Amino acid sequence: MAVKLRELYESIKKFDIELLAGNKGLDNIVRWVHMVESVNLSVFLESHEVAFTTGIGINGDKEFLELVIHTHANNASGMIINIGPYIKSIPHDVIDFCNRNNFPLFQVPWRIHMAEIMREFTYKITVADRMNMELSNAVKNAIFFHDQKSLYVPHLERHAFQAHWPYHLVVIEIIEKKGKKIIGSKKRKEILKCIENYATDINKKTFTFELDKRFVMIFAKYRIEKIEKIVDDIKKKCKILLSENEEIYLCIGYNAKNIKCIGKSYQKALNVLKLQKKKGNHNKVTSYKDLGLYKLLLSIEDNEVIKEYHEENLEALIKFDDLNDTDFVGVLRCYLEFNGSVKEVASKLFYHRNTINYKLKKIEEILQCNLSELNIRLKLIVAFMLLDIK
Repeated sequence: MAVKLRELYESIKKFDIELLAGNKGLDNIVRWVHMVESVNLSVFLESHEVAFTTGIGINGDKEFLELVIHTHANNASGMIINIGPYIKSIPHDVIDFCNRNNFPLFQVPWRIHMAEIMREFTYKITVADRMNMELSNAVKNAIFFHDQKSLYVPHLERHAFQAHWPYHLVVIEIIEKKGKKIIGSKKRKEILKCIENYATDINKKTFTFELDKRFVMIFAKYRIEKIEKIVDDIKKKCKILLSENEEIYLCIGYNAKNIKCIGKSYQKALNVLKLQKKKGNHNKVTSYKDLGLYKLLLSIEDNEVIKEYHEENLEALIKFDDLNDTDFVGVLRCYLEFNGSVKEVASKLFYHRNTINYKLKKIEEILQCNLSELNIRLKLIVAFMLLDIK
């Protein structure tokens, strides 16, 4: 749970600090602090840090401006200048640059020790990090040990998350196309920061953590429409960081009526994820509530029942395709998806209509059925849906 510069600024006003420029950037996220006394040192900045300088390594106004420009270019969240023997005043061109780029610039008198401000900042950031860790661990306990309320309810309520609130859970997974493996830890860390930064901007009733190499977002007292919009925005921000070889899946579980039910929401989100990966529906925000008949089928826990139904209705056709190098399974699926329209199937698969009719006749012979009958089509549609979640 990241901290905004605005919050940190409020906590240090007692130090006689003055905001000189870039007030539109006060909602920048801050993750740590860094002393930057020269242009060469600015390259060591990591994203979302506040830079501090006394000016001891700066030679003149021109070099001061260059330092500010480089600090901004290295994605700092803001800059605090110690006015004194090395920097006596802030040049106008520095202030103009910071205002144009919404880069917060502060000054503090020399009598104020920078270490005191840095200590205040790091304390606030550490508290926020600890809060996120406690909330994350509480939700993990709620997911896996829902009957042991003492493991999660007190920790949630300590941070103003009530156990009786409704909760939604979102699972985000990013995989490499080649090999279908989840992205590595370094890239996951970068993506997690991106998600956390966005979440900090929207509301205090949400937080993010990593679980089994996936990203989990918790939303308390949110409407599903709002969640879908937020997750879609997150998708757009994350995609900027992804390569062409990476796919993102975003799945929303069902609405848990209280925190004790969050484990079910997590499991439903994983079911959605499994289905979307099987169907190759990446880059799409998918909610459990929109799965239709799949919701019923996903709730079937007896795999033997699924296997038996699948074998009764499709196994013969699958084996025929394997033995004869035919595409009858694909033709049948397309035929069912287009509600029995031979014309649309022919157009989709680039076949002549007569060829499709011939294939459908052969399919009927193999499966010993009449595809014109509604109940037969329904059975086969369900069989294909079970194949999707198998």
